[in-house]
Amino acid sequence: MTIKKSRILLLAENIVLETERLILRPLTLEDAADVFEYVSDEETMEHIFEPHTSLQQTQEFIANYYVSSPLGFYAMEHKEDRKMIGAIEFRINDQTHQGEIGYMLNKNYWRQGLTTEACFAILSLGFDTLLLDKIISGHDTGHDASGNVLKKIGMTFDYIMKDSHQSKGQMVDTTFYVITRETYLANQQA
Repeated sequence: MTIKKSRILLLAENIVLETERLILRPLTLEDAADVFEYVSDEETMEHIFEPHTSLQQTQEFIANYYVSSPLGFYAMEHKEDRKMIGAIEFRINDQTHQGEIGYMLNKNYWRQGLTTEACFAILSLGFDTLLLDKIISGHDTGHDASGNVLKKIGMTFDYIMKDSHQSKGQMVDTTFYVITRETYLANQQA
């Protein structure tokens, strides 16, 4: 199947996505206070990175990570209270026709299905708009809540990467999940 526009152009044309309860939009420096609320929380950041200790550190993180190269990085804004509650990223590899999803969410919004909802929007973008062949996502092995999100969106276990990164002085394994275009389309018809 061929596409007329490049995937990077299609991604640029889809910088805002909307779900029932969320607006996925570019993250800006104006989001710094909301981002700091969850990136400074040790429980929220346990499986992601070291918690931030200052608002300036969060502002620099936003500028370096989200603002300098914004395509595929989305703020998760809760429609009801207009609060930025998390972030979801979608990296694509145009050569392999694959994408990868990563996310983090303010713990005050855990267990409400919001990350699942955001991930479904990213799957739709990846398979329906960008026509990717496969999308993967990984989480720290043992972080069952994240694994449950990936299972809910139709992903299945792929492999474990041993000692993939260091966290709190310990080497940590990453469990990867995958969904193919064929599986996604079959799930849409079920």
